[in-house]
Amino acid sequence: MEALFRHISSHDWITVICFMAFCLLIVAKKINSYHFKNFMLLFVTDKYVKIHHEDNSRKNIHTVLTLFQGLILPLLIHVILFNFKKIDNLNLSCYLKILAIYLVFFGSKFMLEKTVVIVFGLSAKLTSYLFEKQTYKNYFCIIFFPFLLLLVYQVEYVEITTFIVAIIGILLFLLAVGLIISHYRKLFYEAPFYFILYLCTFEIAPYILAYLWVNISC
Repeated sequence: MEALFRHISSHDWITVICFMAFCLLIVAKKINSYHFKNFMLLFVTDKYVKIHHEDNSRKNIHTVLTLFQGLILPLLIHVILFNFKKIDNLNLSCYLKILAIYLVFFGSKFMLEKTVVIVFGLSAKLTSYLFEKQTYKNYFCIIFFPFLLLLVYQVEYVEITTFIVAIIGILLFLLAVGLIISHYRKLFYEAPFYFILYLCTFEIAPYILAYLWVNISC
């Protein structure tokens, strides 16, 4: 049996980032364990997203979990691209580039969405939608946290494991889109063209552009 070699400069920086992310999960649970438990049961019950506006502690949890997402999602993208040989190095400098792209790109996307909501007077209809969408993204990052550790620290069957994780991610993304549309089907039925246009403009195109941008940067 031949030995398998992966050229990785160091795991230390990844370990630090994962530890920081894990600490954020602890903080979120400490803020309010009841709301955090509801969040972790998001695919079982939508109680967390239905009554988020009634308690400031839930908003604090949401902020902490969004920070968790900001650390983990760029790292997950970095590792998947490396395992698929789309980028040459798994190092801190490349991760920081992806993190910067994530913060600038999706930060601008979030601000643009908020601007559209305010300018067109859609706050009552879309504020809850934006919150639920962000909540699912946070939730998926927690689900994929163990898979991320597996992709980084295992040495066998890396490509097939990465492929499986990527497929699961796509399926979960489609499931989340289906759930969100079902929750806001009345809005969808009222203006299906604009809703589909919104999904293509804000939910599909940005990810394609971000992928191309990462490939160019790294």
